[in-house]
Amino acid sequence: MLIRIIFLALLFYLIYLVVRFFQSLGEASRKSHSRPDSLPKKTMVKDEICNTYIPEEEALKENYRGQVHYFCSEECRKKFLAAKGKSV
Repeated sequence: MLIRIIFLALLFYLIYLVVRFFQSLGEASRKSHSRPDSLPKKTMVKDEICNTYIPEEEALKENYRGQVHYFCSEECRKKFLAAKGKSV
């Protein structure tokens, strides 16, 4: 009777180890497929003329009265300057 209890305990322990092993494999594969947190973050800025958001490094910039304005294209920049009465 005691040998049967010891045998069942060992059997359950082995099943537990096998289940833990396969769970750890699943967690490792999920971690390898997730997006890395170290991706560079791009700051998006808004074009005031057409209300489009664009990455700051791709935007055209115009200083007007000490404030930086961002534009998606030269056309939007010209519209802004025309509305403000500034020559292009």
